[in-house]
Amino acid sequence: MTIAMAFRERKEVRSFHRIRRGNSGRIMNLIDLSDAASAAVQASEGEISPARLFHANVLNYSIVAKHNVREHEKELFTRSVQVATKVFIPFDPKRLDVGGRSFFVEEHQFKDHLRELVHIDYTLSHPHTLHDIKVLETLSRAPTLDPFIVTESLRASGVEIQPSFFADSYAMTSKASSDVFQVFNPLLQKALGKLATPEEMSRFVDQVWNVSAATTTNPFLEALQIPRSEWSNVIFAWKALIYYDIISRTTPQRLEQVLRVLKGTEPKRRGGGANLSDIAGLKREFARHLYRLHDGSTGYIRIALQRIVNAILDENGASAISASLRNMADNISKVGTNVVLFDQVTNYFLFMYPKPSVDIVDPDEMANQLANLCEIVRLRDRLQMPQSA
Repeated sequence: MTIAMAFRERKEVRSFHRIRRGNSGRIMNLIDLSDAASAAVQASEGEISPARLFHANVLNYSIVAKHNVREHEKELFTRSVQVATKVFIPFDPKRLDVGGRSFFVEEHQFKDHLRELVHIDYTLSHPHTLHDIKVLETLSRAPTLDPFIVTESLRASGVEIQPSFFADSYAMTSKASSDVFQVFNPLLQKALGKLATPEEMSRFVDQVWNVSAATTTNPFLEALQIPRSEWSNVIFAWKALIYYDIISRTTPQRLEQVLRVLKGTEPKRRGGGANLSDIAGLKREFARHLYRLHDGSTGYIRIALQRIVNAILDENGASAISASLRNMADNISKVGTNVVLFDQVTNYFLFMYPKPSVDIVDPDEMANQLANLCEIVRLRDRLQMPQSA
């Protein structure tokens, strides 16, 4: 059996036709993004080429998703992976319902899949090949696939993309960047601990904000004695954590909404099928897991950011700031995993059950849905909470 034939038989491929059009922390729909970029060029009657993320066009018409690795999929990986980055290549980009082929960036046959499905030869070292592989590996390391996080992840890796690429979400990305910068800027100015003209300060903050893998000198990070190899990761993590803090400020209301629907929904009573007491147990289990998931991620975000603020404002010295930033960089992937997983399961639950109901919901269906959601939440990458400051 060829690799391509094996891909067509994977169960998960058949579910991609249910993906909602658009982009989120879990899904980056490159089909929509590429079509929007092409339409923008046509509308402007310009002669420039549309913005693209990859040189290989088959990748520009794929869908990238953060996927919760199930038990039967673990054999695909040589290391323990709980959330993998899936690239889905549809047979027809305009008809996702006919299926397609997929691979994980992290799986041990990644190079074979590139050659078989994308026609990229990993061994040739062509500049376009190296660029596309670097982008895929950067997306793999990115905690989530929000436009802001993707843009900043690529920037940290030294990959610049055209601003028009995320044209459909440019306003949201621009606002996120502005909001994050408003938090980042005064803390960084305080951390500098020296007098400077507004022009000097603006230039210095800009240098730190734009740190990437190619940066070779930065007085602020040098003063903190952070190894140069960690600079881009540390600054990216700082931005990402501020971003996750901003977007998580409305999650308590969503958690409360889910719990209200769980409590107020009573399935139909009938003989046979799912036992209502079993459903009540699944409700409690899902609520408990969801609460722990939410409390773990928002709690860590709050404590980690406060540690940085304390280290800077209390003037504890460079070592305290450095330790806080490096700890944040170590945990940012776990934070992103929990944030996107909470968003995923709560959005799906509220799509299935938008409001409390009595004697309407099928008991077997609700039992299956709750069991599936409990399994997904249990697969989360457990975030190790830091000690209290």
